Amino acid sequence: MGERINADLFETIVGNLSQGMYVIQDDEAVFLNRHFGEMFGYESVTDLFGHNMFNEVYPDKNSVDLFKKMHDEMLTNKSPLVSWAQPSARCDGTEFWLQAEARLIEINGRPAILGTFEDQTDCAFMAEAMAVSQQTLRRLLDAMEDRVYVVTDEFEVLYANRKMIETSNADPKVDPCHKVCRGLPEPCEACTIDEVFKTGKPIHKEFFNDSQQAWYSAIELPIRMPGNDKPAKLAVARDITEMKETEQRIRALSHRLITAQEDERAVLSRELHDDLGQRLNAAKISVETIAEDLKDIPPELRDQIDHLADILQGSIDSVRRLSAGLRPSFLERLGLVETLRDHCSKIGSLHNIEIDFKSAGIKELKLDKDTEINLYRIAQEALHNIVKHAGATQASVRLIASHPVLRLRIADNGKGFDTKPHVNNRNQNTNLGLLGIAERVDLLKGNFELKSQPGDGTRLLIEVPCEQL
Repeated sequence: MGERINADLFETIVGNLSQGMYVIQDDEAVFLNRHFGEMFGYESVTDLFGHNMFNEVYPDKNSVDLFKKMHDEMLTNKSPLVSWAQPSARCDGTEFWLQAEARLIEINGRPAILGTFEDQTDCAFMAEAMAVSQQTLRRLLDAMEDRVYVVTDEFEVLYANRKMIETSNADPKVDPCHKVCRGLPEPCEACTIDEVFKTGKPIHKEFFNDSQQAWYSAIELPIRMPGNDKPAKLAVARDITEMKETEQRIRALSHRLITAQEDERAVLSRELHDDLGQRLNAAKISVETIAEDLKDIPPELRDQIDHLADILQGSIDSVRRLSAGLRPSFLERLGLVETLRDHCSKIGSLHNIEIDFKSAGIKELKLDKDTEINLYRIAQEALHNIVKHAGATQASVRLIASHPVLRLRIADNGKGFDTKPHVNNRNQNTNLGLLGIAERVDLLKGNFELKSQPGDGTRLLIEVPCEQL
């Protein structure tokens, strides 16, 4: 009774398997389940028991040799498990793709084979489509003028496109990525492969390739390569040497324009002070001399002469202010700190703004004239913006030296603004002041940071390299 239950249970289990199952011994079909018959198009499988599996049961004569070869090699090599895929066909000639797995077993002390089938036609079509897609992708990547490559966390190059191979003196198949990419015997000092795997996010960087004397802009991101379990990153590097050279030419031109502007301001300042200023002084002295010589003149005429003298004195003061604005004399005589202190005091008094100026560490620095005048112009423009746009009642200016950088911080309690339109859109006239600041910072090879938001004031940070005495 128990044996019958076990037999019925076995029939139920194997009969309901989604896979085709077979057992072969001495090339004969010892057992075939129902799904085996359905897969190959047999109405019944019981009549096939005891028949030769390869000559009579397996219906596709075009693929039977491969099918038999896999089983013969399994018995010869005594392999416990073999898996393979092959084309096949049903009894009516319909072709399909067969995924098979066979195990070596024993029946009555003699070797036999237990095998299973699955119809993997859809997967085969998908694999073929993927192969075509991969081939198309490779052609597209090879057509690119960017360097495209995939490397593992052990610096092994898994893939390199045509451009990468053509521009490298190394062999991607055997050489590590640092030799292929940059011609270096050791990993790059600024290698970002660990950062890519740690963050899992794309990383953008620019670097100079010494072996090619070229600038590159690269995007790196983690990926998984089919058939490879190692962590890998995909990198796409574009040659931006021409763009960098153009930027350098534009930067050099901008620097020359700023320098020429300062030279012209210095000339104009001297002309105003030495020529026009002296002429106005002479005219004022002459008017005052005439007034003294003419003792007995009507009061109305004396009032007119005094008024003329006041006008001339006002003109002299205006010329001095213009001259100082064009080229502050304090800068050459007293230095940057005292010039900024004086400027903050004058701006604060003139516009009723409390401006707190402090400095530290400047005496130990060696600042050239270009650095001094450009930092002064930056502070001058920033304070002008506070007066004109911020609506502030308080501001602070800090000039702090902490080798190897000199920091200029300017902040206010004004209405603030959205920085994006001003920083990103260089075509707006309202941005000319910020653009001028950025260009001067660039001239000094420094960094420029602007923080502001509506209702929360504005903070400007300038950092430039400096040398100690």
